[in-house]
Amino acid sequence: MKNLLAPLLLAACLVATVPVRAQPQPQPQPQTQSRTTGYVSDMVEIPLRAGASERYKVIGSVRSGSAIEVLKVDTAKGYSQIRAPSGARGWIRSDQITDTASSREQLAGVREELAQLQARHGDLKQHMDDVVGKPSGEEFSYPQLYEEALRLRQQLAQYRKVAADTVAIDERNKALQERAVTLERELQIVQQENRALRDDNNNIRFLMGAVLLGACLLVAVLMPRIREQRRAQWSRL
Repeated sequence: MKNLLAPLLLAACLVATVPVRAQPQPQPQPQTQSRTTGYVSDMVEIPLRAGASERYKVIGSVRSGSAIEVLKVDTAKGYSQIRAPSGARGWIRSDQITDTASSREQLAGVREELAQLQARHGDLKQHMDDVVGKPSGEEFSYPQLYEEALRLRQQLAQYRKVAADTVAIDERNKALQERAVTLERELQIVQQENRALRDDNNNIRFLMGAVLLGACLLVAVLMPRIREQRRAQWSRL
C-alpha cells in the first residue's frame, strides 16, 4: 500500500508544478452599422467673382436654382455679370445659367399647384354634398336635381357664348388694328407722294418764273435795238 501512495504523491506534485496555460480570450468583433439610404444635398453655392475670370477674387455666392438678373454677357470669356437675389453684383460662368427653373423650383411649383387642386377638389366635394343633401336633413328630389343641372348647363352655355364672343371680338380688334396699321402706312406713302408732287410743282414754278424773267430781260435788251432799227428805216424813207 505504501508503494502505491508514493507514485501517486509524486504525480500530484508534478501536476501542481506544471503552469496552467491561459485560454485565448475571444477577439472583439468590429461593429458594423446598418445601411440606410441617404441623399446628397443639391444646395450648391456658386462663387460670385469680381470679374469675368477665375483670377478675380470671390466676392459672394449664389445658391443653385436662384432667380437672377443677367446684366451683361461676355461671350469671349464665357462669363456673365448678374445681380443676385440679395442685390449683389458679380460674374459667374455663362454655362451655369439656364433659361428654365431648376427641378427644385419646378417641384415646389408643382406641389403648390397640387395643393391648390386638392383645395379646389375639397370645395367641389363640399359643394356637391351641399347640393345632394342640405344640413337640415332636407334632400333634393330628382326633379329638383334635374332642374339644377339644366340651370347649370344653361349658365355654362352662356359662359361659353360670352367667351366665344370675347374671342371673336378680340380677333376682330386684331384685324382692325392690322388694317389701321396698313392704312397708316398707305397714308404715309400718299403723304410722301404729295410732298414729292409739291416739290415738283415748286420746281416747275421756279423754272417758269426763271424763263419768264429771262424772256423779259431779253425783250428789254432787244426792244431798244428794234426801235433803233425802225427809226433807221423811217429815216431812210
